[in-house]
Amino acid sequence: MQKPYYEKPNFTLYQANCLNVLAELPENSVDMVFADPPYLLSNGGFTVHAGRQVSVNKGAWDKSNGLKKDFEFHLEWIQAVRRVLKPHGTLWISGTYHSIYQCGFALQVAGFHVLNDIAWFKPNASPNLSCRFFTASHETIVWARK
Repeated sequence: MQKPYYEKPNFTLYQANCLNVLAELPENSVDMVFADPPYLLSNGGFTVHAGRQVSVNKGAWDKSNGLKKDFEFHLEWIQAVRRVLKPHGTLWISGTYHSIYQCGFALQVAGFHVLNDIAWFKPNASPNLSCRFFTASHETIVWARK
């Protein structure tokens, strides 16, 4: 069994590949899952952090494999979450416009009911260096139930 990263009475936090952890949990045993899946942005680009240019490459786990495979990835982990959630369990997913819409569609395909979307304002957002788009100053959190 995967060792929890942090544990208190009535609360367990795992930091691992969710498919490995979820496979070990019994069906209908979890009240709530908060997921911050890969945004799939490691594409050789860069951003600015603390006034310095830095790479956005986080590793192979964050590279896009194309729309179809990226969607299949999100659907797979969302279906694994559904298996372990209790009948009225909830799933919260954090993401940017790069991936959150695929997650929202995968939720619907997997039979979840979307309850709300929440805009998490980020006052210290990375600047828009190209000046061709608005600055991405929020992340979206989708709240759904089984």
